[in-house]
Amino acid sequence: MPARAFLVHLSIQLRLDLRDRGTLLVYYLVPLLFFFVMAGVFSSTVPTMRVTLAAAMSTFAVTMGAVMGAPTPLVRMREAGTLRVLKVDGVPGGAVLAVHAVSAFLHLFCVSLIIYLASHIVFHAPLPQHPALYLAVLAALLGASISVGLAIGVTARGQAHATMLAMLVFLPSLLLSGVMFPSSLLPEPLAWLGYAFPATHALQSFYGFAYGMPTSVNPGLALAMDLGLGALALLVALWRFGRAPDTATT
Repeated sequence: MPARAFLVHLSIQLRLDLRDRGTLLVYYLVPLLFFFVMAGVFSSTVPTMRVTLAAAMSTFAVTMGAVMGAPTPLVRMREAGTLRVLKVDGVPGGAVLAVHAVSAFLHLFCVSLIIYLASHIVFHAPLPQHPALYLAVLAALLGASISVGLAIGVTARGQAHATMLAMLVFLPSLLLSGVMFPSSLLPEPLAWLGYAFPATHALQSFYGFAYGMPTSVNPGLALAMDLGLGALALLVALWRFGRAPDTATT
């Protein structure tokens, strides 16, 4: 796909996302509502969590948007037969996935930026010691989580199946990663299970690189694992996209 065609397709996808209530719900409304509610609770009851408030809430927002929002457009395109049209027109499957990945990245980066600024301005959370490393870890989290979302979108047989798969990733990510409470409080088997999800590694990388805090694993290793999980999910998405039927009913 030429660059101009890619940009045109991307602009169309962005407009479609902004017009869809379900997409706005999982990309913006629910994550931001959760952030403002939980940030108020954490700030008043667990003041120590205020330090890493932006990292924890951004991890929640990115994970939710990527695994529950990113699969939806792909499933809808397959159900509507749009993917068949694109294949007939010679549009590479990788380009289709790239458009959706970039669109999701832009939306979720905007939400993460809002959380980053509001954590400091509204809830007086300290800024990270190393903002550039914070953004680098955030980019890795975005890439890994969106890749997982794409894999769900091309694997699901329909919208209900996509929602079920998304919840199987989102709920453990929320409960086992350390977003809601320190992962050190978990039983050891559940703590180890948490390492299967990008959110866990992203939080460790945030703590070690951006905030200079002690971590349960080496932050460099955690970042490498985050990128590795994202690369694996992306390979699955590309492979499954090439083998998936053009419609969900065939």
